[in-house]
This record gives sequence, structure tokens and C-alpha cells, in this order.
Amino acid sequence: MKGILKPKQLFVLGGALFAMHFGASCMLYPVHWGKMAGSSVLVAFIGILITGLILPLLAYVALSRGKGNFRQITSRFAPKFGPVFCVGTVVVLGPLFVVPRMSAAAWDAILQFTGLQFDSPIPALVFSIAYYALSYWFVASKSKTMDKIGNILTPVLIVIVTAVILKGIITPIGNGWVEPSFEQPAFVYGFLEGYATADLLCSLMFGLVIISGLKNAGVPESKMNTGIVMVGIVGIGMLVCTHFGHMIVGANTGDAIDLTYAQLYTEVVRALWGNIGGFFFTIALVAAALTTAVGLAGSTAEYMEEATEGKISYKLTALVTCAISVVISNIGLDSIVTIVTPVLDLFYPGAIVMVLYYVFMPNALEKKNLSALAPAFYGATICGLLDVMATYCRLFSFGEGYLSFYSMLPLSQYKMTWILATVVLFAVGLVFGKKSQSK
Repeated sequence: MKGILKPKQLFVLGGALFAMHFGASCMLYPVHWGKMAGSSVLVAFIGILITGLILPLLAYVALSRGKGNFRQITSRFAPKFGPVFCVGTVVVLGPLFVVPRMSAAAWDAILQFTGLQFDSPIPALVFSIAYYALSYWFVASKSKTMDKIGNILTPVLIVIVTAVILKGIITPIGNGWVEPSFEQPAFVYGFLEGYATADLLCSLMFGLVIISGLKNAGVPESKMNTGIVMVGIVGIGMLVCTHFGHMIVGANTGDAIDLTYAQLYTEVVRALWGNIGGFFFTIALVAAALTTAVGLAGSTAEYMEEATEGKISYKLTALVTCAISVVISNIGLDSIVTIVTPVLDLFYPGAIVMVLYYVFMPNALEKKNLSALAPAFYGATICGLLDVMATYCRLFSFGEGYLSFYSMLPLSQYKMTWILATVVLFAVGLVFGKKSQSK
């Protein structure tokens, strides 16, 4: 079709999108999930497939059907709160959480593989400065960000990850799948763990980077939405394969390795490929983390330049994002995950509601339908706020009275109170919307 990507361009851009999503979390988490799920790994994968893979793909479809970027499709039904919601998402995914988490994960993997220990914080600081200087080089030219990732980093990831998955499936490390290491149903475990990757929110942000890549590839404005969906299908399709393969590898460890995340993956690779494999794994993890850091730093910069109509420049935001990430990354991966991860619960429900609306709602851009989306979105976000508050109350051991109230809400134990609230509020919004139209 004229104006649409050629196969090589589609592979480069789709591969770049895969690499940006893959990051340190999507490389390390699935092996951990598989180990935790054990004999229930297939059921857990279904839950992860929904929140960690299908929903991120639908986010690209939502951007296409909504005919706009993250800020535009949100502001359409929430003109005042929408920009606040978007900025909050951008800040959390950018310099406050996901971007600094990438270099922290890479540094942990390097320490685990080499066995080095430092009493001084200087080596970690020097590493993070070099890491984000390289990130800035990748992201400085926004029109070429996806090409740089697709041509340089993606091939490295695909070769090394494929080697790990194939050998981990063919020659299992353990003596078979063991019982799950969690108490909740396997599907619920997978559904909730899919949140942890933040890939749905990343998709809404990566749309800006994809658009720049498509423009650089010569795709006209009239074909832009089709191009976004095509690139999304290729990128997320690759991610489905790596998630499933890594989860099987994790389940195949049985009870042979009692570690988690970066440490677990490092020992898995050592068991499969020896120290040489561990060396290449460390390279792959650093590359994987770098791709997500680059993608999100670029998306943050794109968003701020577009939202401020050029008053805040792309390069300035990219530089500030990388600088802040240097500081935050040095508090350590465990601290970043423990303290900041719960904030994702604030943004995820509202983002899910918005994405599902734009994908499945007929005549989604009509005013009466958008007016029904607004209360559902607000309700989901309020429920997300309650989830965040409850998590921090448990984390810091205060607010026992509040927790008693929270535990009475339907599905609160699974952080899914927003589902019922959203359905009710959306139905009410549709009814009142139709009544107002009939007057």
C-alpha cells in the first residue's frame, strides 16, 4: 500500500518498539514470574497477557482511533484534569521511576555477575553518569531515536535473548515445575503483575516517538494511524514471544535457584551458558535497560515540547530527564521499586478505561459518548488513588482505620475495585447523556 512502511522499515521500527518496551523489567520480570508460578505458569501467563501485552497493544489502537496523542485523547473528555493526569504519568514514567530504574537494574546485574562490592557510592554514580550520557546521545535527535534503537540495540537483544530462551526450554535447569509461591489465584497474580511493567502507560507515551519515526520513514499524515498500529502489532508481538519463553524458562528452574529478578536471571544464564553466557547476558541487560530509558526520555521530551507548544524545548527536557535520573538511580533498585511502584496504581485504572473506550466504543469521538467516559475515568482514577493510599498505609504501618474501610470495598483485595465503579459510572453517564440529547 502506497505510503505505508516497507517490510524492512516495519521490522526496524517494530523492533525498536519491542526494545523500548522490553527494557530491564520485561527482561527480568517474566523469568521471576515463571519461577513464582511454577506449575501454574500457563494460567499466570494468561493474566499477564491481558494487562502486560494485550492492553499495551490496544493503547496503540486507541491512539489511532482517538486520532491524537496521549494528551489530546485525554483532554478531549477531561479538558482540565486530563493534562494533569498526563503530566503525572509522564513524570512518573520518566525521571521519577522507570528511567532511573533502568540504570539501577543494569548496575545490579553488573555487580551480580562480577561479584564486585563497593563501600563508596562513587562507582555507581560514575556508571549512571556514563549511562545517561549515552542515553542522551541516543535521544538527542528525536527524528532518529527509533532508527538508532532499531539498528543498533535491537539485534543485540534478539540474539542473546533467543539463545537464553531456547536453551532454557530445551535443557531445563530444575527437576520440573513446582507449586506456586503465591497464595492468590494464578490468573490474578498474572493480571496484577502485568501492571508492574507499566507497558500500557508506556504505550501511550511511546506513540509520540513512533510518530517521529514514521515521519522520518516518509509515512504521510493520512497513513500515520495505520502505521502506528502496524508498528505496535510487530513490537508487542515480539514481546509476547519473549514473555512466554522467559516464563517457561523461569518455571523450568523449579527450586534449583532461590533468587529473584536480576540475580535470578544472572544465575539462570550462568547455569545455561556458563560465565561466557553471563557476560553476554550482562551486555544484553544493559542494552535492554538502555532502550527503555531512551524511549521514555524521548517520549517525555516529546510530550513537554508538544504540550508547551515549544516553550520547553525537546533537548532541554531530555537533558533534565537524564540528569534527574542520575540522582534517583543511585538510591538503588529495591528502594525505587518499593517506594515508587505503588504510584502506578493511581494512573493504571484510568488509563485502562480510556484505552478500552477508544478501542471498543462505537462513535467514540461523539460528545455524548465522551461525556459518559468522563465519570468512568474519574471514578477509576479515584479508586486507583485509594489503592495507592492503602498500599502506603501498609508499607509505612499507619492508617489502620482507613484500611478497614478500604477492605470493605468490592475486589479491594485484588486492587480491582475500579472495575465495578467504572461500569456503573459509565452506564449512568450514557443514560444521562441520552436524556440530555433528547431534550
